[in-house]
Amino acid sequence: MKSLINKRNLLIILITFILLFLTHLPLMTKNILSADILLNNGFYNGYSWEISLGRFGLYVIGLLKCFLTIPHIDILISYFIISISLVILFDLFSFRKKEDIILYILIICLNPITSATILFNYCSIGYTLAFLCSILSVYIYYKEENKIKKYLFSLILIVVALSMYQAYLSVIVTTFIIYNIKLLLEKKENFKLSLKYILTLLIGVLLYFIIMKISLLVFHVNISNYSGADKIGLQTLLSIPKKIGLSYKLFYEYYFTDKIVKNIYIKNNILNIFLLILLIIGVVFKIFKNNLSQKEKILTLLLVLALPIFLNSIIFTINDTKLQLLMSASYLLVPLLLITTIPENKMKYLSIIVIILFLRNNLIQTQATYLSLENTFNKYNTVITSAIKENINYQNYKFALIGSTKNETEINKLNYGFISDDAIFWEEYNLKKLGFERFCYEYYGLNLTFVSEEDYDKIKQRENKNQEIIYTYDDIIVIDLSYLH
Repeated sequence: MKSLINKRNLLIILITFILLFLTHLPLMTKNILSADILLNNGFYNGYSWEISLGRFGLYVIGLLKCFLTIPHIDILISYFIISISLVILFDLFSFRKKEDIILYILIICLNPITSATILFNYCSIGYTLAFLCSILSVYIYYKEENKIKKYLFSLILIVVALSMYQAYLSVIVTTFIIYNIKLLLEKKENFKLSLKYILTLLIGVLLYFIIMKISLLVFHVNISNYSGADKIGLQTLLSIPKKIGLSYKLFYEYYFTDKIVKNIYIKNNILNIFLLILLIIGVVFKIFKNNLSQKEKILTLLLVLALPIFLNSIIFTINDTKLQLLMSASYLLVPLLLITTIPENKMKYLSIIVIILFLRNNLIQTQATYLSLENTFNKYNTVITSAIKENINYQNYKFALIGSTKNETEINKLNYGFISDDAIFWEEYNLKKLGFERFCYEYYGLNLTFVSEEDYDKIKQRENKNQEIIYTYDDIIVIDLSYLH
């Protein structure tokens, strides 16, 4: 580990940090909110919820922070953790060329996955630490010579990563697989050593489950059914054949549809086809260039073809069949394989051009998302201010926030499609009520009274004949977001 501390790596950390800061500057300077941010900023006391999800590591982070969320500080710390993670990856994959390093830094900094991770600022330290621990577990296992340290630290890091966010199991598995593909292509594969890491990983997952169960008992919390968290267990292994098919479906959805990240509107799907073709060409080129044995050829191709399974390995431990952008951190590692295998000829220049076009689209998506979120904030700001101004005696009224608004602007078509439409208030009554009350208190210093759930349901069913955004009904000020465009 001491070998990592040098001028080159310090420069990589500095460059990555600055690029992250500049790319995501709107998070520091604009009114950018999501429902989660609104409810959890400041003094975050929602760690019983995190524990119920099996993310007891987030509680430990919260404890260290005295349960305070200071967005700017949390975001800056997250940038630093990401920067260190890249240093680890570059050393693991033996990146030496400046253009390779810069390309991958840009891929990480501009990626919507990174943006989504940082956007959840109250958890961003935990999520980025999970990423760091995931790749560090593989790094230490292969780089540490002391056998006790090798197995012990790898095991601990696996547990820590999963305790922050279980979806990072996919990051651990993908890092391990892509690194082993690299070793195969270089004729350096040690099958015995790799099998031992798989065993270490399985023990780590088992140990995580044991500690998770203990944490639930200690805090007297029942496991949540959110995203199938209550169904996590080995029984899901019975559905392996179905999950294999699903993993390829999710791979397709990530790269070629708008279901996880926007691809079609700005033609990312076309660029992704080129990148995947270049990846296959690069692997095949390396296979023949390095004169791999028949066994090595077959294994390499099988691992590459099975990459969607490894990228989505988290789905094999839960019953949930959806892949959210925040759960897709493993996809950040695919470009590592591309950069590693690109032939040193005209193909390299073609690959760089395609990657630059891809990066341009990512930058547009990231900035469009931030602008869309800011626009959403401004819309709510305007309508709530108007509701108060139009009703001077608003203190004597109860408030009802019904419906939801959809951002139909061109800029919203470019965002990466994550919590950017109706971004501040959830639809479910208690959450919408809590979010609305928090919004009014945090930004206006107002303690407003929300209607009962019974009255809320009645108003929702009542026809808004005049299609008014703001109107009074008995002693209630109704804000109907359905007509807010």
